[in-house]
Amino acid sequence: MIARLVLIALLVSGCEKTNHDNIDKWTHTEKGPGKLKHAVADEGIDPDLSAHAAANLIKMGKDPDVRQVFDQMGPARRQQVIGKLGPRLWEMARIEGDMQMPNPRQVGAKDALFSLRKYADDATKQQIDTYLMDWYGAPSYEGRANVGAYTGASVIRTIGQPGCKKLKQVTDGIIAPPGQDKAKNRIGDELLVGMAASGSPECVAYVLDIAKMKRGDESLPTRAMSALYKAYVDPGGLFDIVDSAGLIPNLDTITSIAQDESMPPGASNDAVALIRVVGMPKCLPALVSMVAHPHPDPRFKYVGANNALKCGGEKAILDTVHALPDGPYARDELVGAVAGEIAKMTPKDAVLKDLHTLLDSKRTLDRWVAIEALAAMKIPEETAKLATVKSGDKLTGYWGDATKADPTLGQRAQELASGKPSK
Repeated sequence: MIARLVLIALLVSGCEKTNHDNIDKWTHTEKGPGKLKHAVADEGIDPDLSAHAAANLIKMGKDPDVRQVFDQMGPARRQQVIGKLGPRLWEMARIEGDMQMPNPRQVGAKDALFSLRKYADDATKQQIDTYLMDWYGAPSYEGRANVGAYTGASVIRTIGQPGCKKLKQVTDGIIAPPGQDKAKNRIGDELLVGMAASGSPECVAYVLDIAKMKRGDESLPTRAMSALYKAYVDPGGLFDIVDSAGLIPNLDTITSIAQDESMPPGASNDAVALIRVVGMPKCLPALVSMVAHPHPDPRFKYVGANNALKCGGEKAILDTVHALPDGPYARDELVGAVAGEIAKMTPKDAVLKDLHTLLDSKRTLDRWVAIEALAAMKIPEETAKLATVKSGDKLTGYWGDATKADPTLGQRAQELASGKPSK
């Protein structure tokens, strides 16, 4: 009798052995999720069995359980399991038609591939990246980029430069087809941001080319430059800022776009910001050269000067102010973009030396910037010295309109020294 019970127990135990059949069966049982989680964690079984169990948990929407196990697993074993798991997830994620949108299971598998990528060894990461680029790299990218827990741009940002080639092919497929004589295919925002986020100099050049294309889409220059701005200046929390290395080989083209009078103001301003983030020393000559560049938009000189100062810091003060063209300046704009920016700089001793140099200049605009910046620094002895500034030169455009008479440089210096606001 005892022997019979032992045999029955062994048979029951054998039915629960961790094999591929049982791993599939456990997806339909009450205790199955726990058994599957145990199978993922069990380092005594074949890695492919653990990968199968992990894939089934992900199918069931239990991705957090899988990540929890991997967080606790030894690196060597974890890499073995993920190496086997990647192809299984790809089979779940792959979409047959280029124009088809993914179903929820395919989206979940794609998200799982990306979230587990960080645990993989280099070879498996490359394979996962290939899967992800195949998933996104389709004419339906614009729709696919916005589904799931991770956007297309954030995925491409992580993959980096290898993501550029695939998205360029997708874009070529939009631009190149015949039959666009009357209406051009639209290049979507997500595709532009994705290419920019790859960090590839090649894709930066391509997006810049797109910004200059004549495709009957007046928004295209602004959207293309905005994509680069989002990638390299301010992603708005969508992904980490892309390293500026991809901009450097394209600096001349970016500068030409910034100076192009046919470009919308937003596109020009974004180009200026891109030059700034290239960093010293390359950004300063490009930005200073733009300060005096004639442009129909009167705000252009402020954008150029402000970015030159942010780029070069104290070392940019004299070159930037000297480059400002003569002409009307509104006080609020001059202070906000130039003098106020200078007043925030350090080291203070070097900044004060530059401002004293400007104060000794024969040019009214140089001296005006100097007195506004010195007052904004709020150093009592420097503010008091402003009372000694004498000049009858008019500060043309001071009020920003013609409703009031412009003060002289000497009058403005007296106001700043006394702390009395202009009337």
